[in-house]
Amino acid sequence: MGRGGAKLGKPLKGRNPVVQSEKKEAGSAMPSNVNFDQIKGVWDRQAGRLKEIISREEANARVNQRLVTTLMRTQMRKEKLADLKDEVSIIAQEHQREMDRKDTVVQTMLGRLTEVEDQFLVLQRSHTQKLGVLNMMHKTKIRQLEAEFERDLKILKNEFNEERIYVETSHERMKKELKAIITAVESKNTQNIENKRTTHEFMREEIKNKSDEQINELRINLENKIDDLEKQFDDAHDAYMSKTKDNNKEFKKLQERDREFTQDNKRMKRKINKLQRDLRNKKNDIEMNRKECTGRNKILKEQRDMIAQHCRDLKKRMAKFREMEKKRLIELTVKSRKALKKNEGNVSQAERILKLMEAARKMETEREKVLPFYDSTLVDAKERELASKQGEEFFADMKSAGLKNVAKSKDMVEWNALENFHKKYNKVLLDKLAIEQEKLRLQSENQELRGVLQKYLDGIAVTADAVDGPNSLLIINGRTDRPMAKVKRVGKPVSVEATQIVAGYAKQAGRRSRA
Repeated sequence: MGRGGAKLGKPLKGRNPVVQSEKKEAGSAMPSNVNFDQIKGVWDRQAGRLKEIISREEANARVNQRLVTTLMRTQMRKEKLADLKDEVSIIAQEHQREMDRKDTVVQTMLGRLTEVEDQFLVLQRSHTQKLGVLNMMHKTKIRQLEAEFERDLKILKNEFNEERIYVETSHERMKKELKAIITAVESKNTQNIENKRTTHEFMREEIKNKSDEQINELRINLENKIDDLEKQFDDAHDAYMSKTKDNNKEFKKLQERDREFTQDNKRMKRKINKLQRDLRNKKNDIEMNRKECTGRNKILKEQRDMIAQHCRDLKKRMAKFREMEKKRLIELTVKSRKALKKNEGNVSQAERILKLMEAARKMETEREKVLPFYDSTLVDAKERELASKQGEEFFADMKSAGLKNVAKSKDMVEWNALENFHKKYNKVLLDKLAIEQEKLRLQSENQELRGVLQKYLDGIAVTADAVDGPNSLLIINGRTDRPMAKVKRVGKPVSVEATQIVAGYAKQAGRRSRA
């Protein structure tokens, strides 16, 4: 992304010709007695221009965000590709070592497989012989069981036949008795049914006759009563009509006049109601117009104040937004530089690690190349005991390989990923400590040997150091340098002349030269 490609923010305040022209238009279009509609139109145009400016700023921000994201993704892809290549090379080396170890394991297994096959053949022959013996025993037992079964079957057949004959005879006897009982009960039932049927028919005819007689009597009585009531009703109607004939004529005339008056009243009421309704509507219209104008003026005034406040707020927000975006851009630039420096440091450190690893690889032994990591000590005690009892080292090898595979499968755990590194580091550290201890031991042993050799040389040769220094092997005139216990002496100490000592030294020197 070039430096001139990003469109960041709005020009500084006072430098935008569009805003300055808008202000001039607004100033020229706002005299003291200007119409409010013109003011509102000016503010609407300014609000539209501000919205267009905001939309352009948002579009520029989105374009810049996409450019930064594209560059970051490209850089991260390159770094990820390099990391993956390094990991692939490391994994390939580990796979090669694992294959070598597996090949040795497979060779061991093949040798054990041949031994197991020989043992299997021996066991198979023994098993075949035992199966033959068991088969003979099984056949003998089967013949005995068959003879016993035939004997029991014959006994059961005889018992079953006897019991069947007894059951059949009992069944025939009971069947005959039940048939006789059934015939007797059926004959008795048929006789009872015939008696009850005849009794029922007789009683039904008798009840029917009685009910017909009663119905006829009731019909005759009701017809007589109806005739009497009809005659009485006709007489009463004729008398009423003769009495109310004149009153009916007068009632009809009054009813007609009342209908006319009622229609006139209704017509007048409708007219009055219509006039009152029109009057109320006019008053309501006048009141509504007055309220609407007052509310409209108030709303317009509030909208004017609100738009002015909104414009001021927008200016503040835009200034604040530009400041925040500027800070974010500066922070993003600083963090990008830090990230680049950190990535360069990581790359250099990784290259140094790889170089050190290659150098260490050249100095590894054959065993370390095949088994680069020692077995984990976190093995179950029972499994150790089982492996020691069976004497199978292969079991322990496969277990350790399984533990390694499990640890590799959990590479999301932080410390499991560094387990192999810690193993190798600890192994090197232990080797270093062992070498230092061995060096100290050899130095102390060398020092002791040097002391012994020096003592031996001091014992076989007389030098100035041997004479001046403490030497338990050197005895001069019956005296030794070994520390002696103090003895209290009585009298004066023995004194020796110097000439005698010098003569003794001269004699010893002459003997040494002759030797």
